Amino acid sequence: MFQVIWELKVKFKERDKFEAFYDAKGEWVKFFSKSPDFEGTEVLESGEGDGTFLVIDEWASEEAFQAFLQANKSAYDQLEEKAKTASRTKKRIWISFGEEE
Repeated sequence: MFQVIWELKVKFKERDKFEAFYDAKGEWVKFFSKSPDFEGTEVLESGEGDGTFLVIDEWASEEAFQAFLQANKSAYDQLEEKAKTASRTKKRIWISFGEEE
C-alpha cells in the first residue's frame, strides 16, 4: 500500500463544499476511482475545530499513483484548481508505504 497524506486548512464558510468535494461520491474520489489501483480516500478532521483536515489517498503502489497522475495530468491540474476553492491551504505532508501482504 502507498499513501499520500494532504493537510488542508478549510475556509469555515466553505466547509460544506469541501466535504462534498472529498466525500465518497465527490469529485476527488470519482477522479481517482478511474484507476483500479486506487484504494480510497479517508478524511480526518482535527479535534481543535480550526478547520484543519487530513486527506489520505491510498494506492496499491507509488508507481500506480505516479502513472495515473502522469496519464491524467491535465485533468488532475483542473481538479486541483477546484480543490483550492474550498480550502485556504493544501500541502502534501507525508507519503507512507504499508507492508506488502
